[in-house]
Amino acid sequence: MKELIRELNQQQREAVLYFDSPLLILAGAGSGKTRVITYKIAYMIEELGFEPERILAVTFTNKAANEMKERLEGLLKREVPVWVMTFHSFCVRLLRAHSVRLGYKPNFVIFDSDDKKRLIKEIIKDLNLDPDLYSPSTIASVISNVKNGTYSLDSMNLYYENIGQIFELYNKRLKESNALDFDDLLICGRDLLAQEDLKRRYSDYFRYVLIDEYQDTNRIQYEIALSLTKEKGNICVVGDEDQCIYTWRGANIENILSFERDFPNAKVIKLEKNYRCSGTILKAANAVIANNRKRKGKTLFTENPDGEPIRLFAAESDVEESQFISSTIKQFLKKGVKPSDIAVFYRTNAQSRILEDALRKEGIAYQIVGGVKFYERKEIKDVIAYLRVALFDSDVVSLLRILNVPKRGLGDAAEKKLKEILKVEKGNLKALEKLAESVSSARQRKAVEDLIEIIRAIREKIPTLPPYDLIKFITTVSGYKEYLQKEYREDWESRYENIEELGNTIQDFAEREKLEGEELYVEFLSTITLSSDQDEMEEGEKVTLMTVHASKGLEFPVVFIAGLEEGIFPHVRSLDSADGVEEERRLFYVAVTRAKKLLSLSYAKRRRFFGTYKSSQKSRFLDEIPSHLIKEVKKKERSGQPALQKTSSTSDKKPKIVFHKKFGKGVVKRVEGSGDNAKVTAFFANYGEKTVIMKFLKVLA
Repeated sequence: MKELIRELNQQQREAVLYFDSPLLILAGAGSGKTRVITYKIAYMIEELGFEPERILAVTFTNKAANEMKERLEGLLKREVPVWVMTFHSFCVRLLRAHSVRLGYKPNFVIFDSDDKKRLIKEIIKDLNLDPDLYSPSTIASVISNVKNGTYSLDSMNLYYENIGQIFELYNKRLKESNALDFDDLLICGRDLLAQEDLKRRYSDYFRYVLIDEYQDTNRIQYEIALSLTKEKGNICVVGDEDQCIYTWRGANIENILSFERDFPNAKVIKLEKNYRCSGTILKAANAVIANNRKRKGKTLFTENPDGEPIRLFAAESDVEESQFISSTIKQFLKKGVKPSDIAVFYRTNAQSRILEDALRKEGIAYQIVGGVKFYERKEIKDVIAYLRVALFDSDVVSLLRILNVPKRGLGDAAEKKLKEILKVEKGNLKALEKLAESVSSARQRKAVEDLIEIIRAIREKIPTLPPYDLIKFITTVSGYKEYLQKEYREDWESRYENIEELGNTIQDFAEREKLEGEELYVEFLSTITLSSDQDEMEEGEKVTLMTVHASKGLEFPVVFIAGLEEGIFPHVRSLDSADGVEEERRLFYVAVTRAKKLLSLSYAKRRRFFGTYKSSQKSRFLDEIPSHLIKEVKKKERSGQPALQKTSSTSDKKPKIVFHKKFGKGVVKRVEGSGDNAKVTAFFANYGEKTVIMKFLKVLA
């Protein structure tokens, strides 16, 4: 371990070895903070004799937690039971042990965003409110902001006069379903640690607490951290105030700015050596962020070469901007740059559409981070709902989801009757039995009785079947496979493959976590419900599109930042306050520092808004970059290429063009096998990448 410590730079080494008082590590972008955290934990275990299970390391995404644990076990060359997890996962673990203190059963359900919206939609309907005025998505966001303390319920009442009633009924129905939403997990975790015996128990149990991305903590997470460490000061927080970009969802930059106030004897160590960016990109980032007032102050440096100047393209219109980006990417690919090395960032989700159109026209495969993710696909949600109903007899939302899926003749009237029964009868199966007794037709009675038997059959198989077989059993016993074949004739196979992949995923989870039976499925459902956008990033050779918010923590050799115009980036909502503009500047700083070798910035002089073109003004952030770091790209220079290391590529070969009666013209990417039964993978402009048997294709060229 001591040999490994010598590999660290001076600032990193000091941060790893310091334990004399509370520690704040100000870690600049690309400064190796994950390395420092993992080395510090490994040092505690190997050199200081800390019991691994008494160390708590908190991160903000499951992906970051898994990466940290893998790195730690790689360093120690063995598995270690360190608590490496998100705040939400930590609170879930607390609640599994102590939920009865707050009036919940240990096998409580966690509502994800989709479950939450479905419940709110029902409440809006039950209260006879206008769904256009009370959008479930908007109300879900309002409820979350009230719970995490961003807004008060009274202030929201100015905009939604029935919000108090909705809020009360929402929480009541959650409790009746023995369910918690994301915000409740944190609130309940904090409330448990507010109980003196539990606070003492856990603050004594954890010998050391490390918190990553401390600048992103909200009020409740901050209170949890203080409960565990305030008395003993056994805390190390790592963060960067210059990357605080989530105040809109409750993050409080003051938590990191006032760390020395909370812990008066705290030590501050700055990690300022950047290992990621070229010298030019880093100089631009430093120059921009220096304009902010709310910061501790640090200047990043690098030993990387300066590299190429930052490219700036001023487009006449948003269409020309997207064409510039897509055509430049195409040229990069021809020169051997891997698609997965390229990312396009934008400020708002709405900007992706025009970029997607341009990429499709060029035949470039891409993925959107934050789009429709695996666990949000309908077929996955449906199968998981069956599993949840079998596991949790009080999960009303999942029961209502599967009541008539597959279609079994239980329409709106039956659903309404079931909801009335559930107000009186607690427990899904008992409620279904009452429904069977109350429906008017023998056909409907049989349908309800069949559903009861399906749920019981799944429940019976949970302890005995391996995960893959259980998921297959659910689709068989429920008739879901036949339902897909009937309802989705064009793509039922791909939907069913998704369900099969769900079985594979749970199987992998079971083997990794060494769990089985009901405990396995409860933990798996908790884990996937807590997943983030980055957790759902696809592997493979695709260009990545994402909002800047989604890019945090990632890096790419080539980065495009589109739409750098006043009102877009910085966003129009930020322009009325200095704090708002400062957060937008931090967001731009995050975007810039994702780029390793080449950064391309662009803006449009005209952009379409609400159907008509309007003039745009370039972003103020562009003027904050020293002009000698920028090279303006003229239209005739658009084919210029970056001096990046080339990789072997077949993209220079002329592709075959094929035609499919549904998908239209496509560009062949690869062929497996030969003859009429060969599998041809091709990219179709309006459908993306598809694999089709050769006999269903016509070769055009």
